[in-house]
Amino acid sequence: NSFGLFREYPTMPTYNPDEVLTTEEMSDIPGGTRSNTATLPSHLTPFEPVDSTPPSPGAIPGPETSKFPSTSTNTAPFKNWSTWALMDWQWTGSQTKSVEQMEKLVDVLQDPRFSKEDVMDFDVKQETAKFDQHLAAGATTVRDGWKSASVDISIPDGKTHESEADAPVFAVPGLFYRPLVEVIKGAIRDVGDRCFHYTPFKQFWKPGLDEPTQRVYDEIYSSEVMVEAHTALQNQPPEPGCTLERVVLSLMFWSDSTHLASFGDASLWPLYMFFGNQSKWLRVKPT
Repeated sequence: NSFGLFREYPTMPTYNPDEVLTTEEMSDIPGGTRSNTATLPSHLTPFEPVDSTPPSPGAIPGPETSKFPSTSTNTAPFKNWSTWALMDWQWTGSQTKSVEQMEKLVDVLQDPRFSKEDVMDFDVKQETAKFDQHLAAGATTVRDGWKSASVDISIPDGKTHESEADAPVFAVPGLFYRPLVEVIKGAIRDVGDRCFHYTPFKQFWKPGLDEPTQRVYDEIYSSEVMVEAHTALQNQPPEPGCTLERVVLSLMFWSDSTHLASFGDASLWPLYMFFGNQSKWLRVKPT
């Protein structure tokens, strides 16, 4: 390319995620390159100020109480009021909303199963409470392979026992965990089709016509060990009748103590798992 970088693949790649990366994904600015208009003065945002005073209990939103302007309001630069309202929701209020969340909301609204009448009496607090009760009941439909289990802990009782198995046991219910395979499947479904390099490569830099070529070591998927693992896998006989692409996933684990409270000693010691198939510049970005 224009920087003098080129790649050498051990096999023909079926997909290159670098070709679809956006400017926001490559930016070092958390949350994208555009400022949230909720923090801008009124003269710097295209949206009209919204009255944050909640309506009185039982009030029905109408032309006077609706938090959105009427359809007669100028919606420029957007083509209609619906688009204006979606952009107003995206760029006002919370600063943690992402473009991906906005796209997911639009997908919901465009789904033929979505009905405006179904949400006329929608109450987010009531529905959230229902979901909390659903999880507390040990439902088996928790998404992404989450499972619930009970942990038995042997506790001292001030007596001498011949073995630990004879000691009293205290059961701790409600531990949620995810099997490793389910974590992998969830990550591939969410970002694998956009961000994962499934075919590793060796990257080189040619600084000039008369300059020697230099090897570039910058990512797990451009390392020697990743290329060797990929080549070894391709040299193995495939599963009988399977024509799927065979790839190597690089799993990286970390663990450290996390303090949970400003006052007190409550803490956790979580285990983190990252994928070496994803660029380090995307892994380290705030989420």
